[in-house]
Amino acid sequence: MASEIKSDKLSPSTGTALQIGDASDTITIPTGATFTITDGLGVAGGGTGLTGFTAGDVLYATGTTTLAKLAKGTAEQVLAMNSGATAPDWGSVDLTVLPTITVAKGGTNLSSFTAGDILYATGSTTLAKLAKGSADDVLTMNSGATAPEWAAAAGGGKLLQCVGTSKTDRASTTSTSWADTGLSLAITPTAASSKIVINASVNFYQGGFGIWKVVRDIDSGGYADITGTIGDQVGSNRQRSTTGANLTQMFTPSLTFLDSPSYTLTDVLTYKVQWMTENTITTYLNHKNDSDNVYHTTNACTITLMEIGA
Repeated sequence: MASEIKSDKLSPSTGTALQIGDASDTITIPTGATFTITDGLGVAGGGTGLTGFTAGDVLYATGTTTLAKLAKGTAEQVLAMNSGATAPDWGSVDLTVLPTITVAKGGTNLSSFTAGDILYATGSTTLAKLAKGSADDVLTMNSGATAPEWAAAAGGGKLLQCVGTSKTDRASTTSTSWADTGLSLAITPTAASSKIVINASVNFYQGGFGIWKVVRDIDSGGYADITGTIGDQVGSNRQRSTTGANLTQMFTPSLTFLDSPSYTLTDVLTYKVQWMTENTITTYLNHKNDSDNVYHTTNACTITLMEIGA
């Protein structure tokens, strides 16, 4: 039969120990009731031994029957053991730094790169990086044959390309002003600072002075005489036919000239042959003689351009 006892205080009848109920009894504290333990509930009794907390506190053991609280850390700190390995504490870690992965795990063991770097092996499980070289450098082995390195290309004088063309049709002029012969050829350098060797020849039949020269255009900038030659007929060669009754003279003058143009890569260099006569006497190209009959041979006018590496 249930009964109710109202009292402000329960004290043991003897000693200092007060027992409420027996081992098999159920002690109930109704919902909404407050049960206060002034000094906190000890760890041995299933409590923490602490009377209050702050949001973010972390509990950790300081002994077999004691707990302590660690206040929360600051933003992005991580929980780690202190230097004495006796208690946890909060510390900062740079989360932007990624760990390097060794070659044995499929990585490079290198933390950063610069544009143009090249990787090479320094051992069976190690890699190193070689910084990019300078413009036009080539990759070669060092003197000890232990690692690659960048070095300047071998000396100049390399033939990089060769182009040529010819003119076989007939033409004539009595002009004392420069005019195009129709013989023209273009070349696009493949390397910086190359030089161009010009080899040209014309096939004159004439009764006076025939004069010719080679002019150059850079990327449609306009034709100009090639600088660096001697005389007023720049890059030219002149021949005179025999005077008198015998006017059936054939001349095939030629020139070879090393041109050093100032250009940028992708520029197109165009060379063409121009001609004139000094004395208004008709001068011919590719004619056999004055009657142009089949009993005389003729040659073509030609121009050849060779790019020579610097």
